[in-house]
Amino acid sequence: MEKHIQILGILMIVLGVLGLLGMLTVISLFGLGGMFSGNEDVALGALGLGVIIGGLILLTHLPALVAGIGILKHQEWARILGIIVAVLNVLSFPFGTALAIYAFWVLLKQETVRIFAAH
Repeated sequence: MEKHIQILGILMIVLGVLGLLGMLTVISLFGLGGMFSGNEDVALGALGLGVIIGGLILLTHLPALVAGIGILKHQEWARILGIIVAVLNVLSFPFGTALAIYAFWVLLKQETVRIFAAH
């Protein structure tokens, strides 16, 4: 089970990092799009919208990054956070659903609970 815990932690970190990259991409694209509009008001509006969307992406992916790091360190709070992240990812078909099913399988096993409780 230790190997599955490690794999899940890495997958959660990858999910979080991809979200951070997505956030930076959205903010950059909106900012550049606004800049090329030639209108200062449009540029500021586009950048503001990009920051709002990027912030939502960050809000949804940062918990996965934090959970992944905690899972690799066998922190009990990270196991709970990982379950919460999995619940939120169930509707993100197909990859989020697959990751959620794997997370449930790993994090809800009695062996995993014992491993995390021992640390």
